[in-house]
Amino acid sequence: MTRDPRSTRPESGAGPAFHATSAAHPAGPRELVIRDGADREIGKIEFRICRACGTGHVDSVTVAPSWQGQGLAREALHRILPDDLALAWTTSRQTGEGRAFFAAVTEETGIGFPAGQPGCVHLRGGG
Repeated sequence: MTRDPRSTRPESGAGPAFHATSAAHPAGPRELVIRDGADREIGKIEFRICRACGTGHVDSVTVAPSWQGQGLAREALHRILPDDLALAWTTSRQTGEGRAFFAAVTEETGIGFPAGQPGCVHLRGGG
């Protein structure tokens, strides 16, 4: 059986890969893209970090419907959390599903992710 090449449904043995981008300036936008075994984008976290102020902001989290429920957004979020510094995080406006996701991550990590404006002037100004 041949699979439709546009499909983003999970394939057996084709685990997702995570690819991070760097910010153009210290507090600029970054993203962590999740790709399937055929190198198609199946999810993404867009975020910003200001190390000077100790703040982070999650702009958006998306995962293709056929890949949801497998812990990919959770793993991606863990990958953007710096090991070397504790940040005060905020998120953009959250859907009901987003609130449940961030509540579960908060319980797991002990890090709050309240919805609201970024916590510092550098993030509010885009970097």
